[in-house]
Amino acid sequence: MTWSKIPRVWQECFEEAWKSFQEGSRPIGALVTDGEGNIIARGKSAAFNKLKDSVISNNELAHAEINAMLQLDNRIYTKRSTFTLYSTMEPCPLCFGAFYMSGLRNLKFAAKDKWAGSTNLKDATPYMSLKAIKIEQTIYCLEQLSIVLNIYFEYMIHFGKDSAVTNSWKEDYPAEAKVAEKWFAERKLNSPLHMEVSEVFGMLQDQLDMQILGSVQIKAKKV
Repeated sequence: MTWSKIPRVWQECFEEAWKSFQEGSRPIGALVTDGEGNIIARGKSAAFNKLKDSVISNNELAHAEINAMLQLDNRIYTKRSTFTLYSTMEPCPLCFGAFYMSGLRNLKFAAKDKWAGSTNLKDATPYMSLKAIKIEQTIYCLEQLSIVLNIYFEYMIHFGKDSAVTNSWKEDYPAEAKVAEKWFAERKLNSPLHMEVSEVFGMLQDQLDMQILGSVQIKAKKV
């Protein structure tokens, strides 16, 4: 799939994640749309430093989803049940809880997060089961993009070493982890200000295609 075929709302969501990465923070982005699909709020992960347009920064609570939902003024947005929260990564306990309390009822995310993802908490308590929450995961190529960017970032902050976080992601995304490892060794994303997320997406699709081709060729030789 080419970037131009990705739904516009997801393009913009990943552009937020990429901006976060460009500014030195975790590459997670979030959006809120109204019932007609109009984007009314944006958020970037800003836990590591001060980011432009973020409600909160330099704080462990400064997650992308939180920064997006904090922009929903109760005086303006009085009814939110038709609104949708988009995130490039499955929300953690903090963000999933905030989503439940925000009045939003629709959640769409790109990548499954085996380490901190908490959508399994849906209907976990009598109170939570009272809310008609709808959850969807998006197309696989965006799942791949999110994981590669986040594993790359983990390597950046852990000096190229694996962590409990990356090890958990590798279990679900082995091919994507190999790309992230290769790219980090080549320092491929170390100058992000000169790149667009659409370019990174295209590079990733080419790299994954090469891995698949290489695997097929190896199997053919064995036969």
